[in-house]
Amino acid sequence: MKGEPLTSASHPELIAWVDKHAGLEKLCERGGWPDGATLRIDVCSQSGNDMIADIYFEEVIQEMSECTPTRNVRCGQFSLSFTSDGSPASIRLLFPM
Repeated sequence: MKGEPLTSASHPELIAWVDKHAGLEKLCERGGWPDGATLRIDVCSQSGNDMIADIYFEEVIQEMSECTPTRNVRCGQFSLSFTSDGSPASIRLLFPM
């Protein structure tokens, strides 16, 4: 999987699973929410059934004084584990970036 970033266009099931299980809201800094449609995974390393990846997404912030939400890119490095058949099994935040 290392090389091109993983997106909803190339890996929709993995992106949906990460969006649901990664706890991306912990990386939101201004009280916004993660936009799952902007989620991107950059694989840093992979060994057997384990992967280290940088996960990027946009935090959407709706200010009372603005009509259009503000968007800020957020990122964290995560450890992902997969089952022997390649299905995601677990994910944990290593550190925010």
